Amino acid sequence: MAECGEIGMMLGAFEDSELEPNEMQEVAFHLARCESCAGILADYSTLGRDLRSIAAEPSLAGFSSAVIARVDRLPQPVLTRIARYLRRQADSVGSGFAWGGAAAAIALVTIILMTPYAEQFANRGPHSTTSIAQAEHEAAMAANQVAEATASEPTMADNDSHADISRLESENHSVAVWSEPRRDTTVIWLPDQP
Repeated sequence: MAECGEIGMMLGAFEDSELEPNEMQEVAFHLARCESCAGILADYSTLGRDLRSIAAEPSLAGFSSAVIARVDRLPQPVLTRIARYLRRQADSVGSGFAWGGAAAAIALVTIILMTPYAEQFANRGPHSTTSIAQAEHEAAMAANQVAEATASEPTMADNDSHADISRLESENHSVAVWSEPRRDTTVIWLPDQP
């Protein structure tokens, strides 16, 4: 068991709850049995209350803003200023980077998905005009051959296997359609496809 001399040195720390748990327990146990140490502890408590009531608390109004203003006036290294500026910009932009990243990802996926179609469209570009012109030329040549053949032969009887072509129909330049209305016959000509 501790003596009053040892306990007396720990009373101030006991009052402020600064002792280890086992020391707090030892002092509390001693104070329960020793009236002189309990009186000294009561004096410490009274003295602490009196000192706190005498000292005026300083006004803290505007203290934090004054400290921040003074810190801002201190010279700072260039790297710190750059980092602080970038941090402010990132905070202000915030979700803009996220939206930009999402838009870039969507654009990338679109490009990946549309590339085969774009290549097909590009291959049609200037070559498609020549292929259409070539198909028109071939259709016209075929129509001329058929017209020459029908002009040189007289019209056959209904049971004849030769057709009498009366008109050439086509809205698509790469396809030729001939109709023979008397026999309900239609011929569709397609050019050779690569």
